[in-house]
Amino acid sequence: MIEVLPIRLLTDQDTLIFGSLNVALGKLERLGFPVAPGIALTPPNLKLKTTLENFDFGSKEVFQQSLTLVSKEISNIPVPEVLMREAGKQKLFFLNNSKAKGVKALWLVLLNVWLDQIKERLWSSGFYPGITDNLDPQVVTFLKKLESFSISYEDSFQDDVVVSNKLGKIHPADLKKIVELTELANKKLFIPNEYEWVVDRGVKLVGIKPYTSSPAVMNFSSVILKTEKDVTSDKSKSAVKIFFDLSIGLTVEKQLDGVYIASEKIFDLNRPHESFDKLVFQLVESAISFPDAPVLLKLADMSEGMGKVRGSLRLLHQQSLLSPLVEALDFARHKKGLNNVHIVIPFVRGVSELLQIKRELAAKKLMRKASLQYWMEAAIPENIINLEDYLLVGIDGIVLNLDELIAHLNGFDPAEAELSGYKNEVEGLIKFLEDGIRLLHKSKIPFIASGSICINQKVLEFLVEKGVYGLVVERFEAHSAKDLLNQVEKRMILRKTA
Repeated sequence: MIEVLPIRLLTDQDTLIFGSLNVALGKLERLGFPVAPGIALTPPNLKLKTTLENFDFGSKEVFQQSLTLVSKEISNIPVPEVLMREAGKQKLFFLNNSKAKGVKALWLVLLNVWLDQIKERLWSSGFYPGITDNLDPQVVTFLKKLESFSISYEDSFQDDVVVSNKLGKIHPADLKKIVELTELANKKLFIPNEYEWVVDRGVKLVGIKPYTSSPAVMNFSSVILKTEKDVTSDKSKSAVKIFFDLSIGLTVEKQLDGVYIASEKIFDLNRPHESFDKLVFQLVESAISFPDAPVLLKLADMSEGMGKVRGSLRLLHQQSLLSPLVEALDFARHKKGLNNVHIVIPFVRGVSELLQIKRELAAKKLMRKASLQYWMEAAIPENIINLEDYLLVGIDGIVLNLDELIAHLNGFDPAEAELSGYKNEVEGLIKFLEDGIRLLHKSKIPFIASGSICINQKVLEFLVEKGVYGLVVERFEAHSAKDLLNQVEKRMILRKTA
């Protein structure tokens, strides 16, 4: 079963299903941007999973042969009824930088896109359970007559918009329009992105991709035009560590700075045995795959809304929630010997709560020591105000939950989509954090930041300037976050040397 939604209906609540960049496309359409009509859809995970399980990938001799058979088998998956219902009346589609005529041709293109992702995972890590999980959702655009296709982004160092024409010929008037819309879109979304445009009875936005820094190219008036052969790959490096949020799914990355797992996204009290196995697998697999990277497991913060019993208080009073998490940690550290696994204590309402949860963990042979760090999640203003008292109790690091902190400071419920605009009012949060961060540096305690507002331009510049140790980011945002951090650090160096 696949999930399908028109682009215009995508909201923040759909981020986990369709991805933040596709949701941003829906936001821009509601803001009046010329976004081409279309749909976002998820892969048929169950169909793909059952198909792959019928083949043998364990032997190198039959590996390539199996891939060929898989391709043929997957191409026979019938067009889902929901896709026929949403797109059956359309004749021309645009997807993955190419056109498709008819729904059947579109479905084959979609299947090939997801199959290519699966092949990458097979070549990288071999066959493993969940290999079809978290494949990228796709955006399909409805077209009438495609005249051209272009990609644009704003180069902050050259203070120019780069436009790369990939298909057809683009009129100067349309080129100028793309430049203006690129600058406006970056302002609306607060972070630089790479934008995909088609000219189809006017300029229309068809996709948003993570922005990656570009090499120097020739300046042409206010626009830089380049061809594909002019582009070179460049891996951005940053002093700030990137912690991949692997709470859902694994990654094919070979090198990571760190891993962050929020156990409440995996462990489910309604399915304790199944979700416990999944949690243990996720924890152990992450720690084994990246033995030189710290793996931070946040104890479950089961929240039922602002002001409810949650976080450490709930863990202390609900053994059916705490015990499985302790058992998972015990298995990973003591039975598997994975000493790169550390603990994040969630949503603490006072120093007494922190002391109690530390005693509980110590009683279960998970006491704080050189090889086992305790990190504390700072999610409410009280944590920052009384930070010195928390440090005296003994912790090894702080995780700033910026989404929770700004919600409490600005007085809104983050679960209410219509109030999400208050997330952009970050000036008060920045002022509020300054003294606390100064104390952390004085005490030589590292801090990392989590939450969607980490990539807000003002917040990110503040964090980098104040020496944040790392950022927790989703897997699909990791590469763009590295490039963004690289740019922010360069701007800081240029400002200080100017």
